[in-house]
Amino acid sequence: MSVIARWLLPALLMAGCSPTQVLPTTGSFDGAGDESEGKKSKSKTKGASGQVADSANGGDTGNAVALGAVTPPSAVEQLIAQDAVNNSGASIIYATIGHLSPDGQQNEKLAIVRQGMVKVLNSVSSRSEIVNLQAIDPGQTVYRIDMAAYNQVAAINRLKSADQASSNVSTVGNATVVKGDWLVFALSRPEVYDPIMNLPQLGRLLDARLGVDWNQAKYLNVSKSEVAFAGRVLARVPLQMGGKPGGYYWRSYDFVREDVRDRAFRDPSTVRVTTVQDFVAGEFFFSLPNGLQGYFLTGFGDQHRYDVPADRAAGGISPPVASDYRRPQDGLNRCVAGKAPCGIVINGESCMTCHAYGINMPVESAGANNATMAEMHDLINQDRARFVSALKEMGIEEGPVEPILGSVNVFRADRGYADKRRQASEVSGLTGR
Repeated sequence: MSVIARWLLPALLMAGCSPTQVLPTTGSFDGAGDESEGKKSKSKTKGASGQVADSANGGDTGNAVALGAVTPPSAVEQLIAQDAVNNSGASIIYATIGHLSPDGQQNEKLAIVRQGMVKVLNSVSSRSEIVNLQAIDPGQTVYRIDMAAYNQVAAINRLKSADQASSNVSTVGNATVVKGDWLVFALSRPEVYDPIMNLPQLGRLLDARLGVDWNQAKYLNVSKSEVAFAGRVLARVPLQMGGKPGGYYWRSYDFVREDVRDRAFRDPSTVRVTTVQDFVAGEFFFSLPNGLQGYFLTGFGDQHRYDVPADRAAGGISPPVASDYRRPQDGLNRCVAGKAPCGIVINGESCMTCHAYGINMPVESAGANNATMAEMHDLINQDRARFVSALKEMGIEEGPVEPILGSVNVFRADRGYADKRRQASEVSGLTGR
């Protein structure tokens, strides 16, 4: 059993699943982000026939699978009830997305949410294989999801108490039914993501659980970032974790004080252990057995956080550590690189959408320790390739789109939900809105 499977999630028997191809998106939507400003390619995804759909050309799928009509709301309950007769169990939920098509026709929002669901579910999995979605209707708007396939049966109860659950979770007989766009939203909230991933209270406890060997650490100094205000040091350690080969662990040391940053640039070992007065926060990225990544945040003093210390206007500090330009709804004006309005970096959504295709290449580097710059860039490309390979198994290829943020934005727009956050507490579990 892999390291991740032993501690990250409950051990559950793998239930049978008949995966289907994720269908192509059309057009583009917000989300893809990289520390570097590179040329963005067209978004291409494979349909069930294996034909490629070019989203930049309006989604002309050629010989790709033709979907049926969206299942009307009046037929959804009966369809689920009939399917549940032979597919009942505590690990089964159903996800519906037909509410995003008032005219009953296939549209871009449906395609976005299909990909958002498959990506976010695999992003909370401790299994070594990617699991694609199983639709039970010709229009692929009603899905049977076996949470045991992701080792996440316990997440169902957490979802039932998540933000906005009262209007997005229902039952048909004994079957739990969720709206698919909300499912992506809920699983990417730190209040759901962190507990179901069983994240510990301290960064050093995460290191111990993952078996991080700091004798193998290599470091990259980052002088300019799209996330951190005062630069950061990136540390990389290889992980042996089962599943797909090439496991890795990255963490950032994000600074407020320039003297601490400069000291870390010279000798990163000096910030391995810090005090609250050093004002060093951290963002952690560890590979999952299926090729995707897990995420973890710490504040000053190595404590687990749901978010990164942001500007005082959001209940944070001055000067702040980081910001997320993908969350303009938080309404912050003090933003990295002047990208205002911006928001709070939260675990789950911010990490999944910034790291749309894995580990990002820094905007501007200022040297390396225990490695050359070329070696560090090679490691980033190697680790990114592992992540991208997993995306391709889900039918998602590199491009300017990110399905999780796209789905979250679909949810927010459809429900008129602001999702404006305030800074969370340093203690996991105590958050403010």
